[in-house]
Amino acid sequence: MATATAPAVRPHSQAKLVFFIAYFTLTVFAVYYKNARVFDPTSPIAQHFAPVKWYLAVHSSCAAIATLVAAFQFSNRLRARYLGMHRVLGYFYVTSVFVACPFAVLISGKIALSATQFVLDCTLSTAWATTTLIALYCVRVGNVVQHRRWMIRSYPWAMTFTFNRIISVLLPSTRFGHSGFEAKIWLSAVLAAFLPTIVLEWRAIFSRSTARLGAMPE
Repeated sequence: MATATAPAVRPHSQAKLVFFIAYFTLTVFAVYYKNARVFDPTSPIAQHFAPVKWYLAVHSSCAAIATLVAAFQFSNRLRARYLGMHRVLGYFYVTSVFVACPFAVLISGKIALSATQFVLDCTLSTAWATTTLIALYCVRVGNVVQHRRWMIRSYPWAMTFTFNRIISVLLPSTRFGHSGFEAKIWLSAVLAAFLPTIVLEWRAIFSRSTARLGAMPE
């Protein structure tokens, strides 16, 4: 008789779990640190967002849904066992992104402190929407491999929210003025653009067998 054995827990699954726990912990900390007084009408941050508070409510709600939902989409176990749920959550993610991005542009158009900041905000929103759209197209035509790769490229654009605020905690903009604030957005955009490619190609880059094969004489 065949003996049933419990499936082994893959190391990379544990690494993903640790990563998302750390990421969401940092997100909660960053939101509290930067936005704790957003509901106090006398606070500077509430006054800053007052002209766009309803736009902000829509944008932040959809962005939060997308950020949370996507974390479950990276679970291989959930995808394998509950493919239908994976698809439903995927459409929640896509819809949330396509709502959050244009509202981000509307918000920036009203309260951005410079043309450069507005262009940066548009860049982040466009990149997030574009990578998500490509991921959606790939899965719709049955190209699951490229769908997963483009989802990995999509999520870091959502993560710029937390990254910018953590950097603001470590290096407050008051030390560098508005140019320092814009520099942090530039940095987050650059990292979101090229780090996913490193992650996707990590094994190919550091594969010894591939390197040896390439070094073999013809």
